[in-house]
Amino acid sequence: MTPIILAASASTNTKLALGIGLVIFIVLFFKLLVGFLKFCLRHPFLSLLLLIGGGLGLAFHFLLGVIIVIAVICGGLVFFALDQFN
Repeated sequence: MTPIILAASASTNTKLALGIGLVIFIVLFFKLLVGFLKFCLRHPFLSLLLLIGGGLGLAFHFLLGVIIVIAVICGGLVFFALDQFN
């Protein structure tokens, strides 16, 4: 219930910055999924070796973390551009 109240009380600029960060995250996340799917289909032997050794999951989680950082930085830049840091 509290997140709904907080979302309703946020200003328009805050909602805009969060929306832009969310859109960037969704776009980059689906690009990551498609890229991993293409890699696994183009290189089945290598992807199986990486899957067995744990390297495929490590790479996926590392790149997912990079995507989250990029989305947060973009949202922060929009906050800064709209002068939301008081």
